[in-house]
Amino acid sequence: MESFVGGTAETEILRILSEVREVFESHFDKTWVGQLLEEIPLDSHALREIRHVISLRRIYPGEESDVWQGVLDLEHFTSQVKLFLLPMLRERLGICGLSPERRFVSKTDLIIRKFIAFAFPYNLERLSVLTARLRECLLLHYPEVAKESMTTHVLSYAVAR
Repeated sequence: MESFVGGTAETEILRILSEVREVFESHFDKTWVGQLLEEIPLDSHALREIRHVISLRRIYPGEESDVWQGVLDLEHFTSQVKLFLLPMLRERLGICGLSPERRFVSKTDLIIRKFIAFAFPYNLERLSVLTARLRECLLLHYPEVAKESMTTHVLSYAVAR
């Protein structure tokens, strides 16, 4: 099967995927973030799907739907993190003034945790914006992926009932 990378649409999608990969791998695909995410309702399959999609270096015909599913999973990831983690991030990092864990943190560790608390929302917003750009690009060049996804979702819901 021959790759169709090289066309304007595919090049643009891969460029945005590369930016998403850099942000996700640098700021969210870390062990310490995984520990923060443990109590958030995230599907481990969705995280595997995100990792798979952002690792793509070429897109073969038919893989547009995989990229679309990755976009949906990234949107779900960012919305869940915004909803469940951001409001309690400082507490989970142990830097909240009322946190009992705070007294066991060294000054260096406290500075690092405060920096994470400061940078995390910014990086989450970067991921969200890049995901939206990827969605727009994909829909611009492959509008049928959203229709296929909706049809599949409706059918899987009907089968589950």
